Amino acid sequence: MDSIILLNQGFWVGTGTASADRNLSNRLLSCSWTEKFDDHDVTVMGSTTRIRAIGLGESDIKAEFMQAYSTSDVGENLDNVINTLRDVSQAGGRFLVRVRPYQTGRGATNPEYSMACVMAERTILDGAVGDVLKNPITFLSADSVLRVACSS
Repeated sequence: MDSIILLNQGFWVGTGTASADRNLSNRLLSCSWTEKFDDHDVTVMGSTTRIRAIGLGESDIKAEFMQAYSTSDVGENLDNVINTLRDVSQAGGRFLVRVRPYQTGRGATNPEYSMACVMAERTILDGAVGDVLKNPITFLSADSVLRVACSS
């Protein structure tokens, strides 16, 4: 059995739905992407067990980043990026988020998942004395999840 240890996950965002070219991977502490579906009971008279049908789906991405207010460490100014995503969401827009298990090129062993999102929740400051300043963010689906496993 091959186990995957998350050490170098890739996380990219864009300010629109055409591309996600802002690499936030070097600030990412954790990422959880959940996909869920409406559950409908379609049991009819005479059935002896419940019959279920799956309806509409939705996804959310919960990501936790180390906060950054500058680019002095060659990373993104996370505060500026997140403020831009908030503004896009508040204006009724959406933006693309892409995630891979590894930052390397996508392929059969490194699939890329992407979807158009809106920013639903942001914790501006999260930490205690002596902690790394963290910025937990929740993105909600604004379109379907796309899985790509080819290299181009």
